[in-house]
Amino acid sequence: ADVARWDEAFHCALVAAAGNAEMTHVHRDVTDRIRIIRRLDFTKQARIDATYEEHAKILKAIQRKRGDQAAMLLRAHIETSQAEVRKITLHQVHMARQLG
Repeated sequence: ADVARWDEAFHCALVAAAGNAEMTHVHRDVTDRIRIIRRLDFTKQARIDATYEEHAKILKAIQRKRGDQAAMLLRAHIETSQAEVRKITLHQVHMARQLG
């Protein structure tokens, strides 16, 4: 739960740093809606470790003023997270069917 909160804070801070109040508002709304799903990504230590590494790479690109690279890394980070959550969800559905 802590890692999920820190991840959420990281993403919210990135969006807020862009300085677009409307985008920040929309992002917070989406974040509220996907919070429960986002937490699935942090059920395995390997994903937690990968998330820290991905965040570090994104921040380094931002520090180096490499916006295109940061955007590409952020997109890849989100896509990887979505794929992992999909796998976990499908596995849980499969297990529930076997038990039911």
